[in-house]
Amino acid sequence: MMAEMMAEMVDEMDETRVAIIGAGLGGLCLAQALTRAGIDCMVYERDAALDSRSQGYRLRIDADGADALARCLSPALYGLFRRTCAVPAPRTRFLDGQLAPVSGRAPAVWSAADDGAPNREAADDLCAHRQTLREILLTGVAGRVRFGAAFQALAVGADGRAHVAFADGTSVRADLVVAADGINSAVRRQLAPQAEPLDVGAVCLYGRTPLTAAVRAAVGDDLCAGTSVVFADGYAGIIEPMLFDWGGTPAGLSPVADYLYWALIGPRTRLMGAFPSAAPAAVAESLARDWHPHLRGLFRHADPEGMALLPVRSARLARTWPCWTPGPVTFLGDAIHAMSPAGGLGANVTLRDAAVLAASLAGTALPTAAARAYEAEMRVRAARAIHLSEVGAAALFADVF
Repeated sequence: MMAEMMAEMVDEMDETRVAIIGAGLGGLCLAQALTRAGIDCMVYERDAALDSRSQGYRLRIDADGADALARCLSPALYGLFRRTCAVPAPRTRFLDGQLAPVSGRAPAVWSAADDGAPNREAADDLCAHRQTLREILLTGVAGRVRFGAAFQALAVGADGRAHVAFADGTSVRADLVVAADGINSAVRRQLAPQAEPLDVGAVCLYGRTPLTAAVRAAVGDDLCAGTSVVFADGYAGIIEPMLFDWGGTPAGLSPVADYLYWALIGPRTRLMGAFPSAAPAAVAESLARDWHPHLRGLFRHADPEGMALLPVRSARLARTWPCWTPGPVTFLGDAIHAMSPAGGLGANVTLRDAAVLAASLAGTALPTAAARAYEAEMRVRAARAIHLSEVGAAALFADVF
């Protein structure tokens, strides 16, 4: 039935060499790299606009992620990325719920990356505001992004090309489709449902607290002066000041006020306890009820609309991933290798995906051959990152799991 519907739409289809499903970090980074390489591409995003919904705040970009961005972006945009990152925090403290120092709890695999990785050992470790980075990645390629285009179905036509239908009735024909539509990938659901990431039994609660004068008084100077990692009650938290020194908001970017980013991660039974259906704000306040007053102040002043409570999900290791039918389709980022934030690697692995796939496509005239070469490298690299993330989670919650 679907094949017949797609066949009827062939004459009305748009054309592109590479169709990217999803305008997240990976999809936009790939679009930047392909555009610079002169490879025709289009990005299709289900959301109505770039800022339709909150997708998090602080992103920790390690040296590998920064190198991937440098390879994909123009020098000017890469410079803008570095210029708009938060002022580096001078130190990291490891604490208990009463803000007393603790030792021996930092997992060795923490690598200064994405949400949940509180280590600044890497010289090039940077912290970016997620929405700002997405706005930078959209700069110069906005004409190649179509918002409000929700993926509906994909079929391979008699010409060997991918035919993609969207929920609004439009369609596109492409030499290669790149599924970059995140952990809830609709493309993966159709083509590789057995690759659905597993719920590991943990959750992540994150949010931000605007850094006003009242907040500074409530949380104290120490929480504003550097990264704080808190281990208490069988879960872990990170608090990081996001302080910006832009010298004026660059054209095309939304202004961002200073804030304290925070995230709690741990077993669902410990974080949710007796209130599995409570709002994130209520969960945060309950968790901190016996903590130091400065920590309670952090959650009390947090933006309730900006909190999110999400399950931690992880892809199967590479040896158990399905070998999807070879053809004009490949996957990128969380769409195929979601991983726990405990390892701090997710965003950086996704950015590296974009750089490797773009280089592979630029090196051959055969998009499917480029995709297979990229996949061979990505499977090994992502499997290692998933393993390190699992090791990080085990170290964080060794007293619980």
